[in-house]
Amino acid sequence: MTDIQNEINERIEAFVAEIAELARQAAHDALSTALTGAGSAPAKSRRASTTTRVRRQGGKRTSEELASMADAFLEHVGKNPGQRMEQISKALGYTTTELTLPVKKLLSAGSIHVEGQKRATQYYSADSAPSTASKSSGSKTRRRKTRRRKKA
Repeated sequence: MTDIQNEINERIEAFVAEIAELARQAAHDALSTALTGAGSAPAKSRRASTTTRVRRQGGKRTSEELASMADAFLEHVGKNPGQRMEQISKALGYTTTELTLPVKKLLSAGSIHVEGQKRATQYYSADSAPSTASKSSGSKTRRRKTRRRKKA
């Protein structure tokens, strides 16, 4: 090999060694921080804690969070009767699955009533006057149809 090739190879090896050492130091710092619990929280989690709504993955919501979601849902339905879940969730900034439990609790408490089925379900507060369809049929609970297996 020529002198230039030798020099290039030496610089590459020195660069790789420097990068490896930096990676080792970063791993050591991260491990010692995790084990001692020292250090500051990442900037992302600090920002999230200052907001009113923190999205947690896989954790249960507190009763206060559920109550505030239910209150927001009830207030929105009182001001906008007859809206569907997609419209309400978009207005409140929650997903439809996040609102499922608070809505079930409001229904069981009698704070709201519904008309329609599946995606056509419309939500009304208990204070709002029910339409003629709900007066005649009453509130019905949806039941799933199950198939029964024939016994051999």
